[in-house]
Amino acid sequence: MRLLRDMLALGLLLALPFAPPARAEEPGAMALALAAVQARDWVTARDAGLRAGPLGEALVGWHALRAGYGDFSDYADFLRENPDWPGLDLLITRGEAKLRPGADPDDIRLWFADRLPQSRAALEALSAVLPANEAAAMRAAVFTRQPLTAEDEAALLAAHPDLTALIPARVTALLDAGEWANAERLLPRLPEDQRPLPRARIVLQAGRAGVDDLILALPDPLRADPGLTMDRFAWRVAARQHEGAQALMLAASTSAEALRDPAQWASMRVDYARLAMRNGDWPRALRLAHPHFLTPDNRHYPDLEWLAGFAALKTDDPARALDHFRHLETVVGAAISTSRAHYWQGRAHEALGDAAAAEAAYQAAAAFPGTYYGQLAMEKTGAALPAGYAVADPGIDSLPDWRGSALRENGQFRAALWLIASGRRDEAQRFLLHLAQSSTPQDIARMSRLMYEAGTPWHGLRLAKQSASQGVIWPVAHFPLTGLEREDLGVPPELVMAIARQESEFNFTASSPVGAQGLMQVMPGTAEQVTRQLRIPYDLARLSNDAAYNARIGSQYLIGLTERFGPSVALIASGYNAGPGRPARWLGDFGDLRRDADPVDWVELIPFDETRNYVMRVAEALPVYRARIHGTPAPVVTRWDLSGGGAVPPPPARLTLALSARPNPKPFIGPRLPEGWPMPMSSAAATE
Repeated sequence: MRLLRDMLALGLLLALPFAPPARAEEPGAMALALAAVQARDWVTARDAGLRAGPLGEALVGWHALRAGYGDFSDYADFLRENPDWPGLDLLITRGEAKLRPGADPDDIRLWFADRLPQSRAALEALSAVLPANEAAAMRAAVFTRQPLTAEDEAALLAAHPDLTALIPARVTALLDAGEWANAERLLPRLPEDQRPLPRARIVLQAGRAGVDDLILALPDPLRADPGLTMDRFAWRVAARQHEGAQALMLAASTSAEALRDPAQWASMRVDYARLAMRNGDWPRALRLAHPHFLTPDNRHYPDLEWLAGFAALKTDDPARALDHFRHLETVVGAAISTSRAHYWQGRAHEALGDAAAAEAAYQAAAAFPGTYYGQLAMEKTGAALPAGYAVADPGIDSLPDWRGSALRENGQFRAALWLIASGRRDEAQRFLLHLAQSSTPQDIARMSRLMYEAGTPWHGLRLAKQSASQGVIWPVAHFPLTGLEREDLGVPPELVMAIARQESEFNFTASSPVGAQGLMQVMPGTAEQVTRQLRIPYDLARLSNDAAYNARIGSQYLIGLTERFGPSVALIASGYNAGPGRPARWLGDFGDLRRDADPVDWVELIPFDETRNYVMRVAEALPVYRARIHGTPAPVVTRWDLSGGGAVPPPPARLTLALSARPNPKPFIGPRLPEGWPMPMSSAAATE
């Protein structure tokens, strides 16, 4: 195995084929240090780490400090030397707890260079090394913005009486954060005339009786206070008074100030806009989605701009829709999101009657052929998948090579190499994913190749997705071949690959928090039912240690979904993920996408974010896996895949369980196949 050969110099494994840094690690000491870390033998780990070299010392220190060992100077030294390592949040929390009087002033300034102290002790230590005016400003910031314990709060007020003037600001900040109990503690210290509003907010947040009287007793300006409005909205949402909550949202959506914190409304704004969309109330969906007053860096901004654009299209206002889709384009960089923006711009241009602009927008979306919206655009333009998406062998050697690259000088990458060599691949992945956040797509591809070569395709795939989030898809890493595609499982191999990719990223040992197991994330209860159908023994352990066993069970469930729904990937995938009863219900709610409902709109109407995304990700994998499995660029027939070509099977036996903790899918091969291609499942076969 080439990776093992290339990893000889790690003592266990890794001899890098390039000149090592000036202080190279000593392999035997590094192996001992990492083994001692595993055993939590910190004395041995420290001594071996020192002998191993700078990287060994840093790796041992990273583990020990996160475990709470060391004094404040140790934490400061590590942060100074390794400011870009992963997992620093825990390390910083542990380190601040070790801060004691007499700590080095330079260490203290470094520690709080870009963060506020979390405790009074830390604040006093920092204040002692700051000029008086900066110390006063820091105390004010901590007092108004940090939670603080009751003891710390009282001590600060006693030691610094000038903070008393900031109590109203602190109470408001606490209530805006939902910390009503802490705010109530300060209520007696407010001037009498400033108590009614926070008292009403406290009673409302605490769910106590009498809140209506308290609100009615407020003067009109206070009754319209944005913080109180935010609390009333949250109360109505919690009480499932959704009409009233939406009325408050619409009334308050006049400015960012009227919303107090637009980000706190954003999640429900998305949900309510989608609810109106599913109800066919497009004008209301548009009003709920926009204006939202979010900053472009808010995670809900792209979805709300898309929702506003989609609703505008449905209300025959394509010019406004185009504006929203253009705004969407400006705030995204991932391949999936960028292709989404361009595809819907094309739809808006079509509605405006501008065929040339629509074609240009579709061409821009089609530049991302590994994405759902890019493939919808390719259908519009008649484009085929590029040759790079039809590599029939695993093709990992075609990725940029990590050997001899500049990555060898990066401490995080070298740490990952040593961790791989010691068998700690999951921990190595943590370093690589963190490093990927600040790396180029080319370097991310190198990291992905490393993890594929290390025998963990799930880690390689996750890294490839990180590259896609920067707009670059590496097809062989993003849609890997693992050998599963060669198994005869009774369903199209591209479907099995697409489902396994989405369920576990091909990690046959994966286990979800709710108990789904293995390659295709099979729930044990469903697996037991399916094994009876297959007349094979049920073995819980094999679900997460035998990929072939798991795949056979998952594939049998896909057969059942196909018999029920036909070859529609939208119905199969949503059935696998959410249970077959859900898509059956949605056929009644949104129309039958196998007959007259628009399949693209139908997918957008799926109520569950996870299931909607699941369907899109499975659908976009199908043409790529068809091409890779057969070694020939496949026609892109996404709308056909979604609708199953209109095939509607007769009513089957009931299928009541979701196979995985999430969805279950089933698609297949569309029309216009290249000559000589096999037909693993035709529409006719699905209806027999």
